[in-house]
Amino acid sequence: MITPRAILVALLLAAAGCIQTKETVYRDEERLAVEFETDLAARTFYETLSRLPDRGHQHESQTRVNLPILLDHERKVVRGQNLAFNEAVRRCDTNRDGRITEMEARIFSDQIR
Repeated sequence: MITPRAILVALLLAAAGCIQTKETVYRDEERLAVEFETDLAARTFYETLSRLPDRGHQHESQTRVNLPILLDHERKVVRGQNLAFNEAVRRCDTNRDGRITEMEARIFSDQIR
């Protein structure tokens, strides 16, 4: 048998609602300064960078906390495209001099194929 007290408790819980928050944080880093020995080195690097698999979506994380009836919190962190660019520069510029040569760009391109 449902008592008036049980109905009152159910109504209070239903009326209490839920605190719901959604947050998206965009994080990006400064692009590394890089020079290219020639136009061919730059073109090879950028063409290879464009072929990297799923550059933008691989740097996304999501956290969700859910307490039924009381709290629903979701936080999503999205990293910018400069992260993929910087990783590619670090991978390509093997001698870390801030200058990408044609040979370095060719080696980088061959690694991606």
